[in-house]
Amino acid sequence: MKPLNRNHLKIVACVSMALDHMGFLLFPHAAALRWAGRLAMPLFAFFIGEGCRYTRNRGKYFLSVFLLGLLCQTAYIVDTLVETGYLGKGSDAWYLDILLAFSVSIPLCYAVTDLKTALAVKDPVKTRKAALIAAAGFSAFAAGTALVLYLQRRGWSLHFDYGVWAILLPVSAVLFNRPLPRLLSFAVCTLLLCVFTREIMPYVWFSLLAPAMLVLYNGKSGSKRLKWAFYAFYPAHLAILYLIYLIFF
Repeated sequence: MKPLNRNHLKIVACVSMALDHMGFLLFPHAAALRWAGRLAMPLFAFFIGEGCRYTRNRGKYFLSVFLLGLLCQTAYIVDTLVETGYLGKGSDAWYLDILLAFSVSIPLCYAVTDLKTALAVKDPVKTRKAALIAAAGFSAFAAGTALVLYLQRRGWSLHFDYGVWAILLPVSAVLFNRPLPRLLSFAVCTLLLCVFTREIMPYVWFSLLAPAMLVLYNGKSGSKRLKWAFYAFYPAHLAILYLIYLIFF
């Protein structure tokens, strides 16, 4: 029997994320911390996809991720404004956090799961409607990506953490219902992430350990009491690390 449930793997992701941010903020010369940190994003991305597959309240799930991401981004913008007094072209304030990237991915995941469901029941009306919604969603994603690239060429620093891969990885985790094809799809997308970001992030190859760990995932959720703890961990650990940085560094 596979030994790891969703909570076990999310705890691994939280520890990985904390180590990564410690390396970035407090110990920039400790490369091992950044290596260990590469587990976090792919694991969280996979479980964003899982959340889209299992949630009973789609709106609430989306808003939980989006509003938390917006809160963290607002804090980052305010901090940048206080430190530099500038939010224009080239400002780091427009480096959008990972939760905002995931909140873009969630509607795409919903569109894919709805299309799969419609195809499974072989209802031509539902299939046509789901296909149109999916096409519209991915067209909007493509247009948004083109706009971001245009703004980058004009000197703006607008981009998501991990770029389009933070949006595509959760989608890759909902393409199939059976565990093995789903894991293979996710592993391929993680490999593509590594291939296309290796020059700016040479240690990104450690991300491939995430799909390797997911081989041990048993598909069970674990205790629901930890749900909000995982949401709180992201802003809480960032605030604590930043406070330590201000006091000691």
